Amino acid sequence: MTGGLPAVGAARRWWVLAVVLLCFLPAAMDVTILTITVPTLARELPASATELLWTVDVYSLLMVGLVLVSGPLGDRIGHQRLLLVGLAVFGAASVLCARAPEAPALIGARALLAVGASMIIPATLALIRQTFGDGRDHAVAVGAWSAVAAGASALGPVVGGFLLQHFWWGSIFLVNLPIVALAMPAVALLLRNEVEAERQPWEATSPLLSIVGFLGSAYAIIALSHDDVGPAEVALPAGLGLTALVLFVRRQRRAAHPMVDLSLFRLPGLRAGVVAAVLPALVMVGFELQLVQYLQFVNGLSAKAAALHLLPMPVAATLAGPVGGLVLSRLGRPRIDVPAGLLLAATGYVLVASGTVVPLGLALIGFGHGLVQMVASNLIMTTAPSSQAGAAAGIESVSYEAGAGLGIAVFGTVTAMAYRFLVPPGTSTSPLHAANSPGTARAFAAAFHTATWLAAALTLVTIFLAAPKSVPAHAPSEEPG
Repeated sequence: MTGGLPAVGAARRWWVLAVVLLCFLPAAMDVTILTITVPTLARELPASATELLWTVDVYSLLMVGLVLVSGPLGDRIGHQRLLLVGLAVFGAASVLCARAPEAPALIGARALLAVGASMIIPATLALIRQTFGDGRDHAVAVGAWSAVAAGASALGPVVGGFLLQHFWWGSIFLVNLPIVALAMPAVALLLRNEVEAERQPWEATSPLLSIVGFLGSAYAIIALSHDDVGPAEVALPAGLGLTALVLFVRRQRRAAHPMVDLSLFRLPGLRAGVVAAVLPALVMVGFELQLVQYLQFVNGLSAKAAALHLLPMPVAATLAGPVGGLVLSRLGRPRIDVPAGLLLAATGYVLVASGTVVPLGLALIGFGHGLVQMVASNLIMTTAPSSQAGAAAGIESVSYEAGAGLGIAVFGTVTAMAYRFLVPPGTSTSPLHAANSPGTARAFAAAFHTATWLAAALTLVTIFLAAPKSVPAHAPSEEPG
């Protein structure tokens, strides 16, 4: 690859970082911005509970397979060029989402939005790696990227709530357009396009297997929330999804030029980073979807009031990235940062589940997850060889999006099943009707607290699974072997 750190001046590279983060912001925010609109969409489209779950979830689930194409594609055509195309697709898809007349059309438009985001997210990470190399400043830059990732995901419902208070639901997508309009000329003028000298063969089977695998698995999970679900409705998509995932792994192991180089997972730091990206994203995104519904269905808050209630999460998550990046750049101790962040988040979930000091609990959740996201991104991007920056960025993006997509499915299903079990006899078992009576509201409150205790338990388990073994935060890259 041409270029690299020597070609980028010390002052100029911070401008590059600012532009990259601006591009990344709307793609990260759209993972969760739709969650607070669930009651509004159910009323105005109208949409069923299952359609709403897919509307929220299709964005993350499709990106799991799409970034497998876009990450290595950036190595072939240049990440600046990939970023420009991604921004253009993302802007066009935002307009289609805002104008969707019914739920199926919105789901389709959200799928196109995922196409654009799947180019933006790995391109931004790879450009940071190209610009900052592996030194101390790289940890700070990744810390800033992680602050946007964690902060934007937590901020999504807050922004959505304020927009819903003053405009119609489509405004949560049109807000992307000014950012795209500002970012595209900045990318074209400030960033350089660098490509690999050797271009690997291209194939569509691997990403297709990945998409089928995750969509099938998510469908099986979501099907459990349906009334009178039959074994075939769960077993068939689950079997299809798991089979596709097994075939995907086998294909990557045997391919001369795999889209996901599984040999990278021999590196302890990268393995730890992936676990620290997947499970916390699964928990936080899934929890946040249920939280915004709890605030509106049970507490009777408006979208704006619910958004204000959520503010401690994005504020703390945004602070965690740069603080953690600064500490990591000086001390280089991911073995401490990962469990510390997870323990803070687990404590926050316990506080929310018990109903005590909820704002403090939300702040601890935001700060803990923001810290872990920063360390995970840094481990993945600095452990992989520099020649595979695009592939590493794809793995990082897959990790987060897989966690977010499965988290929405898992926590949505757990809450729906608990609600169905607890709801008074003779009333609707759809969580969308939880605000109809005091009895249904109490049932949803109990279901939400069940899901929150699950979040605390999964976060504690992740402490033991995600702790890296003696991996420096920005160690020199080693070739997997």
